[in-house]
Amino acid sequence: MTTFIERTPATRLTYIKASLAYLAFMTVWVYGFANTEEHVPGILIFFGLLGAMLVHFGAGFAIPRQETFALLAFPPLLAILGPGVNSLLWVPLVLMMVFPGAPLVLLGLWLRNHLDPQEVEDYWF
Repeated sequence: MTTFIERTPATRLTYIKASLAYLAFMTVWVYGFANTEEHVPGILIFFGLLGAMLVHFGAGFAIPRQETFALLAFPPLLAILGPGVNSLLWVPLVLMMVFPGAPLVLLGLWLRNHLDPQEVEDYWF
């Protein structure tokens, strides 16, 4: 059985796939969930926010680099520049990217760096 770390090696292709998955999910999330003006049942709100939290953690875990934090600028920029998005949606999105978005990315990054096996030189003595 392979671990999640073995399935997401630290390669450029993995970073591109994870970045595109993050951008696609957050685009669907902003347009389909955050931008709605209709009544949404509480359980759907819970799962929508939980899904966004898991995606932020997963992005930090799959892309264990500091550049991952640049992805957090995408949802607020989409809310400002995207067609058909409420003009005031960018404010709560900025707040959500600061907390809990950034700490979840940091948690995923930290966990990946601590679970990844460290290579030790054999000639240390």
